[in-house]
Amino acid sequence: MKAVIPVAGTGSRLRPHTLTIPKALVPVAGKPILGHVLDTVERLGISEVALIISPSGWAIRDYVDDAYGFRTRYAVQEEALGVGHAVYQARSFVEGEPALIVLGDTVYHADFSWLRAEPAVSAVAVKALDGDVRRYGVAEVANGRVRRLIEKPDVPPSNLVLAGVYYVRETETLMQGIETLIRDDRRTRGEFQLTDGLQTMIDKGIEIGTFPVEEWYDCGTPEQLLTANRRLLELDASLPDLPGSVVVPPVAVAPDAQIEASVIGPFVSVSPGARIVRSVLTHTIVGEKATVQDCRLDSGIVGANAVVKGTSRALNIGPYGEVAL
Repeated sequence: MKAVIPVAGTGSRLRPHTLTIPKALVPVAGKPILGHVLDTVERLGISEVALIISPSGWAIRDYVDDAYGFRTRYAVQEEALGVGHAVYQARSFVEGEPALIVLGDTVYHADFSWLRAEPAVSAVAVKALDGDVRRYGVAEVANGRVRRLIEKPDVPPSNLVLAGVYYVRETETLMQGIETLIRDDRRTRGEFQLTDGLQTMIDKGIEIGTFPVEEWYDCGTPEQLLTANRRLLELDASLPDLPGSVVVPPVAVAPDAQIEASVIGPFVSVSPGARIVRSVLTHTIVGEKATVQDCRLDSGIVGANAVVKGTSRALNIGPYGEVAL
């Protein structure tokens, strides 16, 4: 089994943080969003990975090649034409073999160990949600098999939303279906959707099952990013030894971060090279090489290389930004 990971999204709702780095590299709970995804892929024993990046997304290659030992192929999605179009860029990589397609800007909490056996039936990850599900892809299921997949339906046929993980055995059929969508210019909401490509498989009589995810985190807005940070730290966090400072777990602090005379936590992530001095941080993410001094921050996101001094508030400051009071 191979893995296909689309990471070409621009992350417009996370600006200014995504003005200098791809959305998939925004930090959450101690590592980039993509790092959590790749950890899952690695645990499954998958060794061959294709990442579909944007024309400006080569920082992803630097990160993956440095942090992981996959046999990796990179494909560029020249235009933002949808997830289906992105997956199609990996057609020569999968070569008809079973593939795990995972959205690379979303974090998951689920048991994927059953996938090691390469099940005989394709399957999509779903989660039953209460409330309005119209902004998600939705699955209509009967007798354990998917009947319809609809992207952001006006009238949802169920509350089973697609969680962004897809196990596809018949990848050649999927790629043929997406190719037909592109050839016939059949778009949904202006894009070539992966859900529509999977629906072409169903229409040809191929069975697609479902499997549950306990939680998944879209990380698409600052609020969602902080929520993901909190939940991931609750699930897996260390207790660093920070002499001269107080740690209120759970937190994630990079080994080379400098913490001086501060209170860190709960739910704080501090990235490599960051420096925190005489500050109190709760529910906050601090980016690489950022400086926070004489501050009290709650529900904050401090971008890479930003400098924040003498403030007390919720704060969302982008990379290389500066706040001093």
